Amino acid sequence: MVKLTEEMVKSLENEIVFIATASKDGVPNVAAMRAIKVLDAEKGIVLIADNFMNKTLKNILENPKVALTTANCKDMPYQYKGTAEYYKEGEYLKIAEEVDKALKPDLKPKGAVVIKITEIYNLKSGPDAGKLIAKDE
Repeated sequence: MVKLTEEMVKSLENEIVFIATASKDGVPNVAAMRAIKVLDAEKGIVLIADNFMNKTLKNILENPKVALTTANCKDMPYQYKGTAEYYKEGEYLKIAEEVDKALKPDLKPKGAVVIKITEIYNLKSGPDAGKLIAKDE
């Protein structure tokens, strides 16, 4: 199980987060996200509200493997890799609505992307660049 530190949680919830996806044919895409909530730091589960996803959503539905990093990678130099699932209703959509309401009251999500983080890598330059920090066993 990949555990997120308190600092990682704060960074993911308060910074702009970039999500990288790829189509089933391997065509890459990266998009900036802001409506994010860590659902379970102990299990590495993160929710992103789908407000404007087009290519990102298409890619997730074709290929659920994703990578995340924050805009503040100087202070929080981590890459998170995991598997995404998409929800259009239920508990996760309600949480996405709460996340949106806190950011911008008139925003309404189309769905929710729930990511199970399975690996964390170091992005800091130097001899440990790219080093695996944590992995689901």
